[in-house]
Amino acid sequence: MPAILINLSGYDEDASDPHAPPPAQQMTSKTATRLLYLAFGLFIVASMTFYVMQTTAAFQELTHRGEHARLPFQVDDDLFTISNLEHEALAAGFKQGDRLLEIRGEPYRSRRQIVSITGGGKDFVHAGSPLSVKVRRVDGTEYQAQVHTTARQASQKTFNFEWALNLLQLLPPVICLLIGYWVVAARIRDPNAWLLLVLFAFPSVLFSPPHWWPDPWAFPLRTWFDALQVLGTPALFLFGIYFPERWRVDRRFPWAKWLVLAPLLVGLALYATVLYIENFAAVQFGGLSARLSPWIDRIINPLNLICVLIYVAALVDKLRSATTADARRRMQVLTFGSVIGIGSLLLVFVLLPHFGVVPEKNPWLGLPAFLLFFAAPFSFAYVVVVQRALDVRLLLRMGTKYALARATLLVAEFAVVAFIIVRFIFPLVRHKENLPVAIPVLIVIAAGLIKLFAAHDSLSHRLQRWLDRKFFREAYDAELVLSELSDQARRFTEAGPLVDTVTRRISEVLHVSSIAVYLRHGRSFGVEHCIGVSDDLPKRFEESSSTVRNLARSNQPATLYRENPDGWFLLADDRERQALDTLGAELLLPLAGRDKLLGFISLGPKRSEEPYTPSDLRLLQSVSTQAGLALEISALVHSLASEAARRERIDREIEIAREVQERLFPQQLPTLPGHTIHGACRPAQGVGGDYYDVLMLEDGTLGLAIGDVSGKGISAALLMASLRASLRGMTMDGPADLALLMTRVNRLVYESSATNRYATFFFAIYSPPTRLLRYVNAGHNPPYVLRGSEIHSLDGGGPVIGLLPDAIYEECHLLLKPGDLMLAYTDGISEALNLQEQEWGEERMLAAARAHLPENASTILRHIVTEADRFAATAPQHDDMTLLLMKLDGVAAYA
Repeated sequence: MPAILINLSGYDEDASDPHAPPPAQQMTSKTATRLLYLAFGLFIVASMTFYVMQTTAAFQELTHRGEHARLPFQVDDDLFTISNLEHEALAAGFKQGDRLLEIRGEPYRSRRQIVSITGGGKDFVHAGSPLSVKVRRVDGTEYQAQVHTTARQASQKTFNFEWALNLLQLLPPVICLLIGYWVVAARIRDPNAWLLLVLFAFPSVLFSPPHWWPDPWAFPLRTWFDALQVLGTPALFLFGIYFPERWRVDRRFPWAKWLVLAPLLVGLALYATVLYIENFAAVQFGGLSARLSPWIDRIINPLNLICVLIYVAALVDKLRSATTADARRRMQVLTFGSVIGIGSLLLVFVLLPHFGVVPEKNPWLGLPAFLLFFAAPFSFAYVVVVQRALDVRLLLRMGTKYALARATLLVAEFAVVAFIIVRFIFPLVRHKENLPVAIPVLIVIAAGLIKLFAAHDSLSHRLQRWLDRKFFREAYDAELVLSELSDQARRFTEAGPLVDTVTRRISEVLHVSSIAVYLRHGRSFGVEHCIGVSDDLPKRFEESSSTVRNLARSNQPATLYRENPDGWFLLADDRERQALDTLGAELLLPLAGRDKLLGFISLGPKRSEEPYTPSDLRLLQSVSTQAGLALEISALVHSLASEAARRERIDREIEIAREVQERLFPQQLPTLPGHTIHGACRPAQGVGGDYYDVLMLEDGTLGLAIGDVSGKGISAALLMASLRASLRGMTMDGPADLALLMTRVNRLVYESSATNRYATFFFAIYSPPTRLLRYVNAGHNPPYVLRGSEIHSLDGGGPVIGLLPDAIYEECHLLLKPGDLMLAYTDGISEALNLQEQEWGEERMLAAARAHLPENASTILRHIVTEADRFAATAPQHDDMTLLLMKLDGVAAYA
């Protein structure tokens, strides 16, 4: 049967996938799967219909026995002779061996007439009603009489043990059916699953069918019943041969099984023939049916026994001859479940009655037997559905965990309460004379129950720990170590020791021989650490690989079984599959951070070849989660350390740049008789782009410069240094044409800076003897000359420097007078902001300067800065603040 690929990973399959089967094979596979699902659906409808009809019939038989007449005699299906006559038939004159001719005035043709008159159909005979019967005697004479019918048994209207026993008998068939449905739904293309489905439908026909199915349903229900009766043991026979691997005897003698199957098929065909004759053609072919029936029993009954014996033989032989450890574990689980499940029923209902222990007299003995019976179907289902079977001891430990779970204990406690109430409390309070004794007993019982409910969590935990330490010590110790490792993992701050500790402890505890850890490096995952892996292990997994995408998407451990792989493995390319095979990966653990996958751990198979248990997966996921968080913390610590080192280096560089920049500002201002000059710069950051300078030129004139470079920080400071160097180089000899000077400076700055860099600049040459101030303003905030109540703005010049390659500038003049104050500034002063984001403004700046106009330049500058800071209050400084002031006090020296 061709394999079918089912996409379970959630990814879209590429139509050009080289691993996809050919289109014709895909179409055949899909058609076969649809047919299987159709057959599965029909089987569900047929089996559930049979179960519902049989349950309804059993319930009606239990509750309406007094209304239905019992059959006064049994009728041979082949010869139509009557036997097993009841007293009412004998009283009517009928004899053993009479041949039935008519019943209720109609010729007798088939068993369906018996079903219709004694069953639950509309034509059934009420108890006490006469039943007309006509027979032919052995001597050939005909005899007809009325049989006065009697009821089968008294109806059961109240709940008693018989009701409970009947209800319990109805549960195993439906539970087995549901388990069978689940197995086939999970393994629709597995022949073993279909064999199990037939086996799990067999309990519904273990008991004799009611003889009073309604007429429309009688034949199909009887057909279903007989078919399962015949097919049950062959299904068990084939399951024993082919599961979990083909029996070595069948591999050596493949023809031998047909010695059993061929006669069974013949017997089935004969059985179907007889069934048809009995229901539809008894008159015409009754003799043929009589001749075939003995042969059916002779063929089928011995073959059924042979099938069971061969199944047991195959089971025992595979326990010691299985070729893989997984197959051996499956057979051990299957054997253990069969012994517990079927053995409990045989013990309670077959063996114990021989020693006088009858379930009817011991009603609470049957309940454990019914509960233990389910170990058989669940073990059958488990070994077929699971990808890797666990050891029996591990399954027992998991079973104790479920049995001691909170919900299970609560159900058990409620069952105990119900038993106490029904068995002890009701009998006590039924009679008034028992009340004085009943009340103290009730109080004691209530107190005990309250204490039991209050302590059941602690009791469950203690009992589970005791069982683990007593019977499952190794698994218990492994869980403790992994739990401790999960706690330890988050304490690591270095990736190396973390990875080494996690891999070493997992390898020691779970006996895993090959482990590899891959951590993220950009957009790929490189091997970080490995144990027991060959030297040619894959060095890298790309972020786009199917493995990484599946782990990042699910953030759950991914098991990898090659015989039944998940969809993500089927979507991987050949190179990726080969890489996983080289690693021997059987389990992949994601190392997840908060928002992305940081790595993963590849675990190979255990040395025992056992699969990873649900407890292993839960604890390993906890370890990987904590390890992922530790890796993220480690990366964050390294990032912070790197960032701190980088910031420290930048801070040192900025400090050096600040010191260099401070050296670029005038270290000692020139002194002129009758003049005071003062300047200051306070950068918003460590270094800034503001610039001011005062130069004493060779011809005795004084150069005054102030500028503001676009931007802040190092880049602005570098442009400011370039501007200062250009200016000083061109003004040492006292330039005569300031407009030409500014044009040259603009050209140099334009050529040495980026296209988005420029500077506003103001330069003036002041002649002390004549008090003539010549200046060029290249787009800078206009300096002011304060003369009493007058204010002169020095705004003539041209565009900013460094933005245009060819800019034209104009030189301007102003004659200063004694008492004048020249105030040059950058926009960091005038545009200082307070907490309400209001600007200080030029008016407030000029008012602060005028308020101290009689003072010298240094005092005026200090007051201006103080007022600006007072206005800004605690608001941060957002721009460099620079001031350059020259105050004319008197000119006697140059008179």
